[in-house]
Amino acid sequence: MRLTAGWLAQWLVQGDYCSIALGEHCLILDSQTETEEIPFDDWDGAIAVHRGVLWGALEITSADQEYCWTVHGLPWRECKQFATVLLEAYRNWAQGRVETLDQQLPEMLSRIDDFVGQNTYLRASEYHKLTRFLDQSLAMTGLTQELAASFRPMAFDKVSPWLDGNEDWVAETNQQWLQQEAEKWSSWFDKFESSPLNPSQREAVLINQDHNLVLAGAGTGKTSVLVARAGYLVANQVAEPEAILMLAFGRKAADEMSERLGQKVNSKIKVATFHSLGTQIIQAVEGERPNVTPLALDEKARAGWIAGMLTEQWETAASAKRWQKHLTQWRIPGFKADNSMEKQARSEQLAAWIWRHIELLGQRGANKSELSQSIEQSGAHEGTQARMKSELALLWPCFRAYQQHLKAQKQIDFNTMIQKATDYVTDGKFTPPWRFIMVDEYQDISPHRLALIEALCRPVGEQPKPSLFAVGDDWQAIYRFAGADVNLTTGFEQRFGACHVTELETTYRFNSMIGEVANTFVQQNPQQLRKQLTSFKKQKRKAVTLLCQDLLEQELVQLAAKHNEPTTVLLLGRNNSQRPDKLKAWHKQWPQLGLTFMTCHASKGREADYVFILDVNRGVFPAPDRETGLAGCLQAKNEHFTDAEERRLFYVALTRARHHVWVCADPEKTSPFVNELIDERYPVMNKIKRMKAARN
Repeated sequence: MRLTAGWLAQWLVQGDYCSIALGEHCLILDSQTETEEIPFDDWDGAIAVHRGVLWGALEITSADQEYCWTVHGLPWRECKQFATVLLEAYRNWAQGRVETLDQQLPEMLSRIDDFVGQNTYLRASEYHKLTRFLDQSLAMTGLTQELAASFRPMAFDKVSPWLDGNEDWVAETNQQWLQQEAEKWSSWFDKFESSPLNPSQREAVLINQDHNLVLAGAGTGKTSVLVARAGYLVANQVAEPEAILMLAFGRKAADEMSERLGQKVNSKIKVATFHSLGTQIIQAVEGERPNVTPLALDEKARAGWIAGMLTEQWETAASAKRWQKHLTQWRIPGFKADNSMEKQARSEQLAAWIWRHIELLGQRGANKSELSQSIEQSGAHEGTQARMKSELALLWPCFRAYQQHLKAQKQIDFNTMIQKATDYVTDGKFTPPWRFIMVDEYQDISPHRLALIEALCRPVGEQPKPSLFAVGDDWQAIYRFAGADVNLTTGFEQRFGACHVTELETTYRFNSMIGEVANTFVQQNPQQLRKQLTSFKKQKRKAVTLLCQDLLEQELVQLAAKHNEPTTVLLLGRNNSQRPDKLKAWHKQWPQLGLTFMTCHASKGREADYVFILDVNRGVFPAPDRETGLAGCLQAKNEHFTDAEERRLFYVALTRARHHVWVCADPEKTSPFVNELIDERYPVMNKIKRMKAARN
């Protein structure tokens, strides 16, 4: 059915639309040069009829009211009748859709009311679930949003904002809720710990996004936040104690956390290491406790097994030849040419090197062919790739011997345990009872441990999706050698999507002058997350001193003279080889100083009144890149910034001190880190007169 202008009218309208026809659920408009089809979905269902001097015109408006089409020069007497036919066709088309809309609207409005009416933090997952439901419900009607709104305008005043995206309303509502909740629980926050929680700590405790990352710098009270978070969930009846899982990396940390939670919250909260959690999951599925190899637990047993395994391998001519060929080009830790084969096999350094690679190979979970391909795709230069392949040829038989030993003894190791537990959770053989997963020291997470966390956080049936609450600090990520990947922290938002990142803004450990040096130093790497970390203790006097290593004892004499009462002093070395020879004599000479030597890695989590960082020299700290071999391919990808992890390690060493830090170096071979502190005019006291050669 069509209505068309006469030839004279077509000539006069000069290319405008001059013909209109009814198609299959659409209108077809024609001019002398083009045809346009307007689906009923794009039409608002109304027609304006206009009468001119000689002819009539029909005006049609788009469903979104943003565009009009006008057909000119139509016979006036037929315009109204044709418009009636078009409107009747539209009504017949729309009737079924409107009936479907009326069926959908009650549930759509109910879902909106349920979401808006929650007296809690509105999670992103729930918001997206609502908007998906509304989009799907509208799609079932076959109507556009504009058409649905024209048919049911009052209902769609409520629905339309959610179809258009209502993130700003959600964000504002959440902010209002946080303010109200902080006021409501103010006295609880004041008394929960010995000191009242500060505003950023309270925010971290209250926010209940799908996934939460709390960036907790050194001395910011991360343990208080973890315990208070669990306490708030229980006290506010958001979760039963049994629904909370707290994960720590070490047994000691887990025991301390369990004790604090038992005292302050509830002893029924599950506190576990990743290993003990893996044990629980496997036991629940298999009905018996997994048999963990003694090699993973007992260093003496491990050393004995490695020695026996190496001796057996070296008795084979082909294996011995591989090792000899490798040693003509590259060094192996603990391997000394003048030692007998028996001594070589029992070398502690060699055993540690082999065991570290066995663990990394287990975490990687790849076969030899895949590892060879990874080496070729690593981007390393030809010489480095050759070394990697040579080390793989040496170490793969060791790894296979280890796997065969486990199989023969019907044992598993920790890597296998975590992988097996992850598979049981992923496959649905183990249903996690926890709704809140909390992880301490998240910056130390490795990919295979994260896989277990992600499995635990998957929704099960109609139950709410479990929430991850991770507390860590990318500035203190220093365990790449153990498989940790700092990118899992810096990339938290990209990985998890619906998440909230809270920064604990105040440190109670080190004063503002230590903070000014340490915080500026670590953030020279643009890949570290930018954050403000303010020291509670303010002072104007410089608190970092650059000291000649030879003057260390003299400085200790002066420090001892100022302190008759017990104080604590940490002597930190990049390696154990920096342990001072006179340490035992100093203990007797100045018992009040409480002198303790440890490596910078071992000092993580410790603090003292005063800290001396020893031998910060070129070639020592930062340590030269030792990951030119296979370990460099097995570990997390190297960061592009020079000495990125060594810089974080130096930051950790600086931030162990409450009052003052001495950075000790040889003036003839000062470290690039010392040179930076001097050349970039950091607020330090410089007692080092560098030699010119040290600056090159």
